[in-house]
Amino acid sequence: MNRRLLPLFLILFPLLINAQKVTDIYVDTSDNGKLFTEFLEELKEEHGVVIAYEKNDFPHKLVYGIQSPWRLVSWLEEYIPEYHVFTLENDQLVIISREEAGYYAKRKENYILLKGSPGKQTTVTGTVIDKSTNETVVGAQVTIPSKGKGKVTDVNGKFSLKTTPGFQILKINFVGFDEVSYILCFDENAPERTITTEIFPESIELDAFVVTASRPDQNVRSEMTGIQKMTIESIKSLPTFLGEVDPIRSMTSLPGVSTTGELASGFNVRGGETGQNLILQDEATIYNPAHLFGFFSAFNPDMVSNVSLYKGGGPAEYGSRISSVLDVSLRNGDAGRFKVSGGVGLVSSRLTLEGPIVKNKSSYIVGGRMSYTNWLLRSTNDVDLNNSSAQFYDVTARIFHTIDENNIITLTLYNSYDDFSLASDSVFSWQTFNASAVWDRTYNEKMNSSLSLASSNYNSQVTNVDELEGFTYKNKIRSLHAKYKIQYEMSEDVTFSAGAETERVFVEPGILSPLKEESNVLPADMQDQRALESAVFVQANFPLTDKLSISTGLRYSHFLRFGPEDIYEFDFDNMNGRYPSISDTLSYSNGEVIKSFGGLEPRVSFRYLLTDDLSLKASYFRTIQYLHMVSNTTSTTPQDYWISSGPYLKPSTGDQFSLGFFKNFGGNMYETSVEGFYKTTKNAVDYIDGAEITLNPALEAGLLQGDGLAYGLEMLVKKNKGTVSGWIAYTYSRSLRRFNGQVENRILINDGKYYAAVYDQPHNLSVVSNFKLGPRTTLSANFNYSTGRPITIPVSKFSYGPYLSVLNYSERNKYRIPDYHRLDLSLTIADNPTKNKRFHGEWVFSIYNVYGRKNAYSIVFDKYGKAKKISILGSVFPSINYNFNF
Repeated sequence: MNRRLLPLFLILFPLLINAQKVTDIYVDTSDNGKLFTEFLEELKEEHGVVIAYEKNDFPHKLVYGIQSPWRLVSWLEEYIPEYHVFTLENDQLVIISREEAGYYAKRKENYILLKGSPGKQTTVTGTVIDKSTNETVVGAQVTIPSKGKGKVTDVNGKFSLKTTPGFQILKINFVGFDEVSYILCFDENAPERTITTEIFPESIELDAFVVTASRPDQNVRSEMTGIQKMTIESIKSLPTFLGEVDPIRSMTSLPGVSTTGELASGFNVRGGETGQNLILQDEATIYNPAHLFGFFSAFNPDMVSNVSLYKGGGPAEYGSRISSVLDVSLRNGDAGRFKVSGGVGLVSSRLTLEGPIVKNKSSYIVGGRMSYTNWLLRSTNDVDLNNSSAQFYDVTARIFHTIDENNIITLTLYNSYDDFSLASDSVFSWQTFNASAVWDRTYNEKMNSSLSLASSNYNSQVTNVDELEGFTYKNKIRSLHAKYKIQYEMSEDVTFSAGAETERVFVEPGILSPLKEESNVLPADMQDQRALESAVFVQANFPLTDKLSISTGLRYSHFLRFGPEDIYEFDFDNMNGRYPSISDTLSYSNGEVIKSFGGLEPRVSFRYLLTDDLSLKASYFRTIQYLHMVSNTTSTTPQDYWISSGPYLKPSTGDQFSLGFFKNFGGNMYETSVEGFYKTTKNAVDYIDGAEITLNPALEAGLLQGDGLAYGLEMLVKKNKGTVSGWIAYTYSRSLRRFNGQVENRILINDGKYYAAVYDQPHNLSVVSNFKLGPRTTLSANFNYSTGRPITIPVSKFSYGPYLSVLNYSERNKYRIPDYHRLDLSLTIADNPTKNKRFHGEWVFSIYNVYGRKNAYSIVFDKYGKAKKISILGSVFPSINYNFNF
């Protein structure tokens, strides 16, 4: 041998010996008795091989059973048969439990081995490429569900996620493409590498989907209580009324959420009013979430990404309402190619267009819906329905633009219109126009911020076309909202956020105008109200111990009502019948403060892990509401209107306590929870008997403020996957009111004792089931039961001759209408999913109210005390819809 090469050979020889293939390694009897983990580490060090496994799987396991030299891989297969043992292309050995590997057990191409040491944080980086164009993909969602981690690819299609080593699934999703999943493996001997993954245009897409960066046991491990989240997939799986998917009605099938009226899109959460829910769509407020008096909701399901409901308060960034926050997020359009989707039904149709503005950088999505229900009304045998009409339309648009890898802007516009007349001279109409802009900025891997601006506009109108009594009644509310939030992620488990928001509100409670000059109606005008609500907030989530975590926040809100406005002064010592007399009028100039309020809104939630899949959670929330909805009906209607707190109407303050157990079974296939709540409301609003609440310039004289009390127990059993999936939700709750004379000489309700609120329904049961009859066929069923809502009825009658009767009514809400129950079914049949097929469709056959239950919407009494039950839907309603996309 050349002497010059001898030193080099002596240096490289040990390395050549160590660079042995893992398939060529043998074990012998000398290895018996060793700790299995130490044995594997020795092999890695001695032979320089990569072996990916979970040390925690083998804490005390010993090596045994080796009686003669044996190939390592063959011996491992015999020694640990419950584990999948195999090698990757680069001779890297993987040992993973068959249960954890699941579907991926024999799919080696789905494994990626990365460099990483146990207990130390590592960074997973990569690039996502569109296989059909070989271009990078901007805006793809990359998640590690088990770690609750998620990122969106930047302008270059790149992503970066921090995680701790251990087997975990990495998922990559992008609208219009098939999902790609990998199992990540880690070993300190593995080489450094960046993941490059290709995604393919989807083989079939019948429903829009969403990927949330949440772990499968999030319900057990999250600190926050009272949260319900649903993706559009879950919402679309529920049976529909006349083929229309309804995000709000889907939420009412979950514990603690209910409605009081048949098909009312207004909803009640934990004993609260419909006007005590903050409803947001891309940061803009929706004041009336209903189409056609609640037959449809205001949200276009083809535009929705996901829906989050916070029962009781939520993070400190949310305020303004004391019952709940419903946050509806819209999805981005496809930034890769032009797409069309929609649906055609018996009473409504919808169409959505989406595509790139600048490919893989910015996109648009525009969706519209319209109804044509008049033919259905005229085909009935009911004379009133034959003379009725109803229609609506809405248009939603969203633009997504990536400025650079750190800055993203989204713009959203929403416009809707309804009109409705029911066998009368009056036409009800209402309209919403909202606009919002959001700027998301990423400073680094730990810190990001969001700035949003939103304009929300809602107005309603009642028009009577009678020749002599014709009139137009209008009311409206407008708001301009700005919010800034910054979030800092100190570690995987420790996050901190803070921000501020302000909202300018303009309320027009009501204007009455004669329709024509010859009309006998006199004009009337409730004064406009102006207000400014502002708040600052901080929120922190962090662990106190390995088992105990806390989510805590503090919000300070401040409210100003200012002129120009004239304010009546009431004299409660000199009553004019039921009302106080007006002693004086105070005039406030433009910008002059009429009344101001403010207060702290603390909130804290604890989670204690009793076991890995069982937790105990407790929370307290305080929220303050400065705007009040005035209504004499059980569901949201165009005649409802808003008024602001002021000299005679204080803000409502809600304090809620909750305690619950959360348990998962079968590898998170089953979720169960039992959660109790107790909520008090200070300065709840109701009206005295006989109060005139429409076009009353002295409205506050007919309103009372007192105490609200709600308590209940919510139970949920949910199966997340399988041939049969769904949930059973049951809630027992009470919602009570008491007005016991906080102002001397005021008229009391029910003699100052507690009485049931109009939305008090002690028992609520929902059963939702989905049956996969085949790869393209799904049968869904939904059963609902609830206690009838309270009503006040006449209990006696005084008659004066044959034509005059005076009715004497019971205590407020002492009786109830009959209980409510209903069964709905739907069958979805999709077309054959061919890989390269561009056009896809599905048929949806639905039956609403299968057994034709005549559920009572209300019971009314004529002047003689005769009762009449009103049923909105008293028969079976079948429907057929065809959904498509290409």
